[in-house]
Amino acid sequence: GIYTDLEYGPSLILTTLGRFSTSDFSTKVFSQKLDGFSANFNYSAVELTLTAGTTAFMFADTGNILTDSTTTIMSKTDATQNSNTVSLYEYILNNDSVTLLDNPRAVQIATFTLPELVLKQSFTFSFVAQEDLRTMISALKNYSGATESYELLQAGEETYYANKGGAVNTQYFGAGISGSFLPMFYHNIFYYFGTGSSLSYLEDSSSSTGYSYQYTTIISHMAGFTIDYFMPSIFNSRISLGVVFGTGDSDATSYYEGNTEGYYNQFTAITSGGGGLIFTPGVSNIISGSLSYSIKPFQDLPLPVIDNMQIALSYLPFFRIVDGPTSVSEISSSYSGNYLGSEIDLGLYLRPFSDLGASLQLGYFIPKSDAFAGSDLEDPSFLAKLNVSLSY
Repeated sequence: GIYTDLEYGPSLILTTLGRFSTSDFSTKVFSQKLDGFSANFNYSAVELTLTAGTTAFMFADTGNILTDSTTTIMSKTDATQNSNTVSLYEYILNNDSVTLLDNPRAVQIATFTLPELVLKQSFTFSFVAQEDLRTMISALKNYSGATESYELLQAGEETYYANKGGAVNTQYFGAGISGSFLPMFYHNIFYYFGTGSSLSYLEDSSSSTGYSYQYTTIISHMAGFTIDYFMPSIFNSRISLGVVFGTGDSDATSYYEGNTEGYYNQFTAITSGGGGLIFTPGVSNIISGSLSYSIKPFQDLPLPVIDNMQIALSYLPFFRIVDGPTSVSEISSSYSGNYLGSEIDLGLYLRPFSDLGASLQLGYFIPKSDAFAGSDLEDPSFLAKLNVSLSY
C-alpha cells in the first residue's frame, strides 16, 4: 500500500506482504527472498524499513524451474538437511523420506537511514537477527507425538556427532556512511558487529567422555568499503575499488559450530556467497579486494538495442585472515598460508527493452595451488554463464 500526506508531513509508506526479495543495507549479511512482511516509512529527513519473515517455506533445491534456492546454512544441522534436499519433481516421484524445504529460520531486519545529514553524507544504522525455528517446531511435534527429522543437539550432550548441531541464533548491529566528498567520486563504508550463540564441543572435566556440547558466545566483525569514480564523458565509464573482510577463528575445527575455546570469532552471515563468478566464499575468515572498470561503448552511437550495452572487467584477489576454516570446504587442511588466489571476470550486460535483459559473464580463477591441493580448484578454472531475464 502507498500512503501520502500523513499527519507528520509529506511522506511515503510502502508495505509488502508475501514473498519478496530483501537484504540488509550492505547486502553482505542477508540477501535473498523471504516470506513475510515489510514496511518502509520514507520521510524527507529520515527513512525507516522494518522487515520480518521466514525461509521455512522456500524450496531448497535448484534442480527445478519452480524452486527458489536459498543459502541459509548456519549450522551442521542446516548443512545435513541441505545435503538431503531434492527438487519438487523428484519429491513427487519418490516419497516423503527426503527433504523438500529450506532450513527453517526467522529473520528480522530494521534499517534506519538519515539521508544527506551533513556534507552530503548519508548515515545508516541497521539491526539484523535470525533464529532457528527447529526449537519451536520440535516442541510442537513433541506435543502432537510426531518426530522431528533434523532435531537439534542439546547443551550437555557428551557424545560427538559429525553431522548434527544445535540452534545457531545470531544478531548483527551495523552502521554505514555513504556519499561524495569530491565531484565524480562516491564512497560507501559499512561495518557490522556480529554476536549470538553457537553450540560447540568443548572440554568438560565432569563429562564421562571428557567433552560435552556447550553454547559459546559469538563475537565477530565484518567491514568493507567501495570507492567509485564516474566518468560520464568517457562513454559513461566507472572505476571501482573495494575491500571487504569478515573475521575468522583460528581455534575452530570446522566452519559450522567449530569453536574449541574462548569466544567464537567466526563471522557467519545468514546468507553466504559473494566474491567472483567462480570463487564465491562467504564473508568469513576472508579479506577480498575488487578493482573493476565498466563502460558503455555504444551509448553515443545511433545503434538501437545495443546502445545501452555495458561491459565490465574485474580483478578480485582473495586472502584468508587466520589459519582456520572458511566457508570454502576445498581449502587443504595442510595449507597454512593466507593468499588463496585471484579471479578475473568479464561481463557483458544488455537490456534492449525495459522488461527484457541479457548478460554474458566469463570468469577465470587462478588459485594458489597449495591452498587447494587435491580438490577441483587446484588448477585454474574457467566458467561462462549466459542469463536472460523477462519481467512482466
